[in-house]
Amino acid sequence: MSESTPPQRDMMQEHALGVAAHDLYNPSALDLHENASVVSLFSERPSSVESATWFVPHFEHVLFGGISTILRCMSWMAEEHDVKNRLVLFDNSSVTDSHLRSMIAEEFPSLAGIDLVIPPAGRAPFMNFDELPPTDIAVCTIWYSAFALLRFNATHAKFYFAQDYEPDFYPAGSLSGLAEATYRFGFAGLVNTPGLGQVYESYGNPTFSFIPAVERIDLDIPKPSAFPNRPVQLVIYARPNTPRNAFELLAATAKRVKERYGDGVRIVCAGEEWDPASFGLEGVLENLGLLTSREEVHALYLESDIGLFCMLSKHPSYQPFEYFAAGVAVVTTVNPATEWALRHRDNCLISEPYPSALSAAIVELVEDRDLRLKLARNGAEQIAGVSWANQFESMWRFITAVQTREPCGP
Repeated sequence: MSESTPPQRDMMQEHALGVAAHDLYNPSALDLHENASVVSLFSERPSSVESATWFVPHFEHVLFGGISTILRCMSWMAEEHDVKNRLVLFDNSSVTDSHLRSMIAEEFPSLAGIDLVIPPAGRAPFMNFDELPPTDIAVCTIWYSAFALLRFNATHAKFYFAQDYEPDFYPAGSLSGLAEATYRFGFAGLVNTPGLGQVYESYGNPTFSFIPAVERIDLDIPKPSAFPNRPVQLVIYARPNTPRNAFELLAATAKRVKERYGDGVRIVCAGEEWDPASFGLEGVLENLGLLTSREEVHALYLESDIGLFCMLSKHPSYQPFEYFAAGVAVVTTVNPATEWALRHRDNCLISEPYPSALSAAIVELVEDRDLRLKLARNGAEQIAGVSWANQFESMWRFITAVQTREPCGP
């Protein structure tokens, strides 16, 4: 078995070799059989969980939506049920224990003493899973970490902490095929949002879905546009390197809106570092780049009237909920997997995915202040009753076999 490191690459890109040629992503018949033996006993899992091993890919910031939710869940388990968490950073050996630990502990103090497993130099991705101690439960957190969990069998139950339909991250091909294959490993699902939960359950897996919670912001603060001679502010979640966020559609929409309103509308983007001039958007919008603190995010959304985002995979992302929390009226694209949360003309405007339709929706909200305020108000009311505590407590009952069906609804 080779432990040579596969080519360093962006997981968002397709490659002819690299991944498919590496042993980690090429399980043997024995690997599959031994995994099946463990997952077949899921209904007999013990109700007492004292330890959990999490297979987590390299991350650069704990406030990114996916890793933040994972660490938040780990922290809640530690605080509420005294679970001893182990984080296996299986795919990267360049980070140090002290850096990773301090970054985690700054945001989640209860994880300051977490057991961190970082591969030695030259041994990433980590594959010697017999070196890991037994654990009550084990959890993978993205499709390529599922191939790690497949081989780790010193546990009573295996879970897939799924936060998007990851085959859609790629064109149809090697990577999308490998990603989808992981949904047939039989892991029980801990799935972010009911729409995605239905998809994961359709593969025959026991599934619990949860609704993400967001911090509600002071909605009594008036928007800048409430004052005379101030422009309506449109904020766009714009990431050129993330295809599912449809950057081309957003850019073309922004141009149309700016052409119509000029200085009457200010367009601000966030989510990724990029230069507007490189995309022909100089003078159309301002890009604030990747915001690295909750305070920056809150300040931007509080100053915004309308929030535009596209999400073309089977998950709403955190954007609509964060917009709702700040009293922002939402415009987004049609997505059957998000209908449980996003309702046209009730708490958002839902558009077909082309610039003329998206810009028409924004124009309607710019010119109809009452509709804008209605959507923002209804969105804020929707998220008011959702908390991480109640979602994680329901998840815990699923993990410990107290209940086996998802309790979360719209």
